[in-house]
Amino acid sequence: MKNDFFHDLYMTIRDVRVRDCSAMSLSHLLHGYLSVYAMVRVSPALEREYGTLQEIHGRLREIAKELSKTMKDTSIELDEQIGYVADLMDAYQTYSDMDLLNEALDVTYRILTVDEKGEIVIPGRTPNVCRLLCSWYYFTGEEWCLEMAKGIVGDYDNLEKKQAWQWLRAVSCFKNLSEDMIFWERWKQEEKEVLGNIIVSIENIGIAGKETFCFELLGMWELKGKGFEL
Repeated sequence: MKNDFFHDLYMTIRDVRVRDCSAMSLSHLLHGYLSVYAMVRVSPALEREYGTLQEIHGRLREIAKELSKTMKDTSIELDEQIGYVADLMDAYQTYSDMDLLNEALDVTYRILTVDEKGEIVIPGRTPNVCRLLCSWYYFTGEEWCLEMAKGIVGDYDNLEKKQAWQWLRAVSCFKNLSEDMIFWERWKQEEKEVLGNIIVSIENIGIAGKETFCFELLGMWELKGKGFEL
């Protein structure tokens, strides 16, 4: 895919009004902008193409504030809501908003329950739960979170195909925290192949009606193409 394709999509995405977006579209927007922020932070010359860090930072804040409303939406399924809580904690690592963080941590505390034996109970083994565990570890340092996350993220073969892009998010979160080189070597090629297959699908089908989804995935591809990591 040509390098200027992502830039052209980015210019379109900049005009999207976040208050008109669904929660899932906001999530895709947030992750796309996190990729752009990472690229510009490492290579300031890219400000000419994507805007200043301050401008991108402001866009991230706008998206996160809108997305935070999902934490009070009881109509959203639990696993999807878990993903949005993890999104907000991802965003906090780029900019500091203690109110949003505290709200996300409170929700996480209610999700990660303790049984009668005093053991942590997680609501499933999904990529979103993995990301939530990684975020909880990042902010609390509790090692059991990382161990549980490792067990989920390494189980890609048992995930439904429709979860492939969510698995990519989970891998990105886990890699930023783990020093397990065996994991890194095992999943480096797998991650590249999964992302590559999604990009080929985007090229074949087109982006119409899926702009925010494509923005996130192409952002991942662009980030890796430039040798950067989130």
